[in-house]
Amino acid sequence: MKKIFTLIAMAVVAMSMQADIYIVGSTPFGNWQTNDGMKMNDNGDGTYTATVDLSGTIWFVFADGLTENAGEWDQFNNEFRFGPSTGSDQTVTIGNYVSTQKQGNGNGAYKLSCGSEVNTFTFTFDLDNMEFIIEGSGIIDDGFKYFTVAGTPASVFGTEWDPSNTDNDMKQNNEGLWVLDRNYCTLPEGDVMFKVVANHDWGNAWPAENYQLYIEQAGVYNIHITFDSTTYEVNAIAEPSGDLPNPRTDDLFILGEMNGNGWAPNLGVAMTTEDKNIYVAEVTPTGTNEEDGVAYSYFSFTSKLAEAADDWGGIALNRIGAIENGYLVSEDMLGMDMMLAGFGTENSFKIPSGKKYTLTVNLDEMTLSIKENSAVNEIVAGKTVSDVRYYNVMGQEMNETNGVTIVVTRYTDGTSSTAKVVK
Repeated sequence: MKKIFTLIAMAVVAMSMQADIYIVGSTPFGNWQTNDGMKMNDNGDGTYTATVDLSGTIWFVFADGLTENAGEWDQFNNEFRFGPSTGSDQTVTIGNYVSTQKQGNGNGAYKLSCGSEVNTFTFTFDLDNMEFIIEGSGIIDDGFKYFTVAGTPASVFGTEWDPSNTDNDMKQNNEGLWVLDRNYCTLPEGDVMFKVVANHDWGNAWPAENYQLYIEQAGVYNIHITFDSTTYEVNAIAEPSGDLPNPRTDDLFILGEMNGNGWAPNLGVAMTTEDKNIYVAEVTPTGTNEEDGVAYSYFSFTSKLAEAADDWGGIALNRIGAIENGYLVSEDMLGMDMMLAGFGTENSFKIPSGKKYTLTVNLDEMTLSIKENSAVNEIVAGKTVSDVRYYNVMGQEMNETNGVTIVVTRYTDGTSSTAKVVK
């Protein structure tokens, strides 16, 4: 009987013993000293609270004990420290429950942006459920002037992971949310990924992990992104665009490795037309992509050129391509009508380099025909270039290509060739 009474007494004592929980981190949480921290109030139900005035950016973890002396990190990390369940640093926001775990090796801490003015915050740590929540007494003003979306792909954001791209600055609506809309985005199946960054700098970015918006089926979408600067919550939706703007213009250009051009959305060989349906151009593929000893050039088409060399998103709907990427134009296909996949397609053709060809595009039927200029190729074969000169449409000579340019190549035997290039 005495033994049973003793066991019961020990159990009661054990149940009555509660762990001490501390917030350890930057000021006012002990300035990252392993023997110092803010002790939280024990509520007696497995939860602990601490109310504190904060401003600026705060880093912290939780601990169920402190070391005897400062700097005893091995003991602190292995015995006492609670931190992000992700194992790395984690940005937390007001009003959201955040999971935590005993870290062991001490990887990762929590980051909280508290605003430029002093605000009162209450931390509640739930030891039983291994989570915590931070609640604020008022709206936080971080003093951030801009919020910008930086991510991938470029068909949505113009550039990839570029926090300085002001074209992706968000606008604040009447409800106080920051908004960015990207309409008519041509997207493959897969993830659109991004963060919202403050003041065009990676120093403050949300969410902690990249936001992932999964596109289940390739198509053209309108994307709506919102950001709440008081809670740092990010949301996004993608909806099919429905009626599309007509991407057909009076112009058609050959993108890619033709007449000395490289792959850039603002470079293209202008095709000529009389009826705005049949477009023709004489070109020389100049790519150096070698496969099995043969140099190939890649190309596609667009009904407009971009203003900048990185603005692929700006011409996404205007591009016309092959039915599959890297579609080989073999010798036995010359003179045949090949199907084009239509506007909004990024797939390229490839063709052996070095010879001259005439390309004909029929926009009504969406076909491409390529003929080899045999007579020209016989003349050009084995020739040595004497000089290359550039002229504008007024016939004035220029130092380099600029806008619509006539490129005249002269050979040492006195012959010459002419090409029209748009840059």
